Amino acid sequence: MLGSLRHAFEAQWGRPMDPEKIIDVVQALDPLSDLPRTGWLLRGVRPCESIAEHCWGVALVAMMLVDALRAGGAPVDGERVLRMAILHDAPEARTGDVPMPSKTPEVVSAMHDLEMGIAREILSPEQLAVFEEVEGRSSVEARIVKAADKIQMMIKALTYEQQGRGQLSDFWVNPANFADLGIAPASAVFEAIARRAGRPVPGG
Repeated sequence: MLGSLRHAFEAQWGRPMDPEKIIDVVQALDPLSDLPRTGWLLRGVRPCESIAEHCWGVALVAMMLVDALRAGGAPVDGERVLRMAILHDAPEARTGDVPMPSKTPEVVSAMHDLEMGIAREILSPEQLAVFEEVEGRSSVEARIVKAADKIQMMIKALTYEQQGRGQLSDFWVNPANFADLGIAPASAVFEAIARRAGRPVPGG
């Protein structure tokens, strides 16, 4: 039965399905469920969201940005956006979440090389292409995910503050945390987040 299903998949999609690779990728990324977002820990939020929870939140935000862009007539590959959102932090299954205060230009360069090596090791060629695209911000889909990454983070900062958890004031003064990357709906969301927090958008 399983063999016939596999052959049916291959006949429909024109390429072999590797069930072993599916298991390998899921196991390789499984640590994301347990690894915390260390930026929250450093600011006293305990417990805090995991990297996997963050990726789910980014996918949720990205999905809604796609809907908003499509409503305005923009052609967007929504499936590709969701693939990017799911995979955008994949190497952190090995490295953990390196917080921003540690990211000097030298560390950023070294981390990029390390993360690309990890991605090449654990992802399939199709998944790697998606990861490289979002890293390079080389398409509107990639920019949607990068903007969604920041939106999810700032909504989480808003949520933690509303719960009285952590010292998060520095999140609200960093313009990089409000980068919309030319995605108009993202800009509107950032403005709404700042309004709810009773703060201005930095640099705005």
